[in-house]
Amino acid sequence: MNSKSFRPIHARWRAFFFIAALFVFLPTWLWLFDAWQSDPYYSHGPLVVLVSLYFFWTRRRVIARTASEAKQDEAIPKLKVGDCFASARLAMTSNNFGFALLAIALALHLYAITWRAYYISALMIPLALLGLLVVLYGARVAKNFLFPLAFLVLMVPLPLAEQIGPVLEGWTASSATALAQMLGVPATNNGSQVFLANSTFTVGIPCGGLRSLIAIITLTTLFAYIMQGAAWARGAIFFAAIPIALAANTLRIALLFFVAQRWGADAGLTFFDS
Repeated sequence: MNSKSFRPIHARWRAFFFIAALFVFLPTWLWLFDAWQSDPYYSHGPLVVLVSLYFFWTRRRVIARTASEAKQDEAIPKLKVGDCFASARLAMTSNNFGFALLAIALALHLYAITWRAYYISALMIPLALLGLLVVLYGARVAKNFLFPLAFLVLMVPLPLAEQIGPVLEGWTASSATALAQMLGVPATNNGSQVFLANSTFTVGIPCGGLRSLIAIITLTTLFAYIMQGAAWARGAIFFAAIPIALAANTLRIALLFFVAQRWGADAGLTFFDS
């Protein structure tokens, strides 16, 4: 194998490729900015981007260190293990796997843009950046950026309200009614409607817990990553996000019914509804 293949790409060209990748996804970024402002479920999107950028910044030394090792390794000619040079330059080598990731990401991006499925295009941004990292720096460097890239998925507004919302509102209404009955409230429900002695409530999609579910999943993902401890414990924290979010929302709605039964519907809505 020719040693020239290990020569790292100039920093200016690497910057150009990253800017070009962001430009390709410009319509998607514009859609994201608009969605973050209009979709109450994903108003945290800009914070997700900032957190990912922070982790990228803290890992920049990995690239600098690998580049330094590659330069030092230029003084070791034709040291081979099998068909490859046993050197740090291998980590800087363009990888065909990276080109494959880029091709997949760009193909799905173009498909999504054509059919205005912008959330699919947005999901391809982390995949395209990962492919670009593998191409420009090699897989060994790219793996250090897996979490900040994966975390970017949480910035994407998914069409969950239409799919999961009706299921959540029915489940929340029935579970909150059962909990309210345990608190001594004579409540009954029919679907998403809950009947008290002095008032009637409809548990709509905004009260179904989807907003708190998305927010808690985002926070627990970040917390599970930065905390110290065994992998199983961190995984348990992550997977506990869904039941914790649902339980907290059920308790909130049940307490709303409790207050409404004692002091009227207006009091319950004032203190608990959001």
